[in-house]
Amino acid sequence: APAAPGPPPPAAPSNGSSDPWRPEVELRPSRPLHAAGTLALVALAVAAAAFLGWLLGSGPGGTVSVPDVRGTGPELAEQYLAGAGLDNVTVHETADPATPAGTVLGTDPEAGSTVRAAEQVVLLVSTGPERTTAPDVAGMTEEEARARLEEAGLTAGTRTVVSDDTAPGTVVGQHPDAGTAVVTGSAVDLAVSSGARADAAPGVLGRTVDEAVRALTEAGFTARVEESLGAPFGYVVSQTTDGAEVVLTVL
Repeated sequence: APAAPGPPPPAAPSNGSSDPWRPEVELRPSRPLHAAGTLALVALAVAAAAFLGWLLGSGPGGTVSVPDVRGTGPELAEQYLAGAGLDNVTVHETADPATPAGTVLGTDPEAGSTVRAAEQVVLLVSTGPERTTAPDVAGMTEEEARARLEEAGLTAGTRTVVSDDTAPGTVVGQHPDAGTAVVTGSAVDLAVSSGARADAAPGVLGRTVDEAVRALTEAGFTARVEESLGAPFGYVVSQTTDGAEVVLTVL
């Protein structure tokens, strides 16, 4: 007699795969890991936003107003700038005739300007008036001395006339002295010779007028001739002084 049929074979896995070794249940990432990744991304975004806010706010990318530090010293000015959030400061010295040395003249950018906190601010600091050296003008004519002073950036100041053995119009002294450091544009006073003292002129009484004038001129004096009664004889009968001149009366 024929054998009785056996039990039916087991049903094939319902995962749709023909691979008998593929597991019926697939492993998938758990939800807690997915949540942790999301939280990390959110935290990163918050940190980035906070950094951006600092950068554009109180950080180096933020903007501040340059304070007015004119009239202060450089150290105090730098403290004021640092207090305003400006730490990138450099100093530039410049001459200024009206401001004492070591005084802040201003800033670049100027006070009140809106700048980035990282931007460089230049402190303009006075070195005082520009100075030069007084040239030696002794022995020059007054005209030459004035031209030399102008070349040095100075001017001729008070003119004093003095008696001296040098030729009239010659500079025989100056103040300040040659070689002195002086403020550019200031004045140098000049002492100018009027020639030798008339009362120290050699005596020429009894000489002919030509001889008398020649002797006085050779000695560095200026003679003025005054004729008496038409000066028929041409001899000097009187010698006096009038300022820087020697006055000869001729008869």
